[in-house]
Amino acid sequence: MIRRLFVRNLLLLQGLNLIIKPVWLLLIDREVQNMLGESVYGEYYIVLNLSLISNIILDLGIQNFNNATVASDNSFFKTNFRNILLAKMLLSIVYLVVAGGIGYASGMESKLLLMLLVNQVIISFILYLRSNINGLHYYTLDSLLSVSDKFFGIVLCLCFFFTSRISIFYFALAQLLASGLSLLIAFYLNLRYFNLLPASGRVSGSIISILRKSLPYALLFALMGLYTKGDVLMMEWLLPDAELHCGLYAQSVRLLDASNMFAMLFAGLLLPMFARQISKGEDIRPLANMASKLLILVSLTVASAAFLFGKSLMDILYNFDNEGQLEASTRVFGNIMLCFVPMSLIYVFSTLLTAKGDIRHMNVFAVIALAVNFLFNIYLIPEYQAFGASVSSLITQCVFSLLCIGRCFRLFRFSLEWITIGRCMIFVICLAGVYFVIRGIGNIWLILLLYGLAALILPVFLKMVDISKLILIFNSRKQ
Repeated sequence: MIRRLFVRNLLLLQGLNLIIKPVWLLLIDREVQNMLGESVYGEYYIVLNLSLISNIILDLGIQNFNNATVASDNSFFKTNFRNILLAKMLLSIVYLVVAGGIGYASGMESKLLLMLLVNQVIISFILYLRSNINGLHYYTLDSLLSVSDKFFGIVLCLCFFFTSRISIFYFALAQLLASGLSLLIAFYLNLRYFNLLPASGRVSGSIISILRKSLPYALLFALMGLYTKGDVLMMEWLLPDAELHCGLYAQSVRLLDASNMFAMLFAGLLLPMFARQISKGEDIRPLANMASKLLILVSLTVASAAFLFGKSLMDILYNFDNEGQLEASTRVFGNIMLCFVPMSLIYVFSTLLTAKGDIRHMNVFAVIALAVNFLFNIYLIPEYQAFGASVSSLITQCVFSLLCIGRCFRLFRFSLEWITIGRCMIFVICLAGVYFVIRGIGNIWLILLLYGLAALILPVFLKMVDISKLILIFNSRKQ
């Protein structure tokens, strides 16, 4: 039953996100960078990353702690809703003061800085409100909310494009207004379900006790944010022409973010499902195995396609002043997209550890990953600029994913499936063979279509995906 629920909601989530979010990232966001140039967009990207890294102050781990807790005990939402909202309001004030002060002291443009910070405050509230809906297992509504801000943003940006209001200011304003509309919808739904739930005999926790319980999640969120987003800030500190290199780096990260949306949706569904299974003492291995196998197939396909066809893709998607910029962007793109493979596994196994409440070990792993990221960035960025940052990012993601996987194998007694590993290697070799057959075709979109079709067919022939079992899971009424 749990696997059938996972597959059905995954299909809905992926369908909505494949329609909306790629349009935002690959059309709207990309077109803004093409129109304004790498340096202008790079300045915006630096401010954006400051707002994202400082995000830890906004949440302090409340979202993940709340999602896992509500999934296993719905009464937690009823008893703690008001106190958590108040806590997040207080944290928002602290966030605006601290992040705003850092940005102002760094000479960032004040109007842009304020809009991006306020937008992050609104997004933080949306994510908390969505965690309640997700924890209550209203997955369809959560799926719609997951794309609502990007849908509204697309509409507003198109209005600005057609009225010739094309600037970083209007781009940030569109995101702010879109997030505000999504917040109103999410808040209405929370009030509705709050009133529908029966009164609970539980006593609500104080703000201090809630924050104390969520602090380990907060530390994890902060450490992962630092090693994931810190590359851009380190380039700003270490390079004299940081805006240009950050702009080139942003081109690749945009496509990684678009790919990661697929994996992030797995995590959003898996967390409440894992939490409920663990609370009931059920075996989580079948669900974890199915999710990890699906993700590894997708990530290997996307990463290999980006690595093999990277230059053609970057040339089509972006405007470059010269061949040197195209070559530099392509080299960064190859490494950044390879990060998708370990990151996909992180979304399964770190989510499982989060549902288990094994945050202490994850924090240790994140500290190790942050130290690896910092040391490699210090060594590589001054000499290799954005390419060095991409190498550091790839190494960091691999280290963290291996640590999380190893911990899950120990906790949940997973067994290493050498047959599956061998089939994955054959899958990659076969894809490389397909590349050599089709690379001479003149149309890159036809090449990618054929490559994608091969990636769909090969797992069936290699018996990596059992179609009959998937259909049975989807249709069965019993586990």
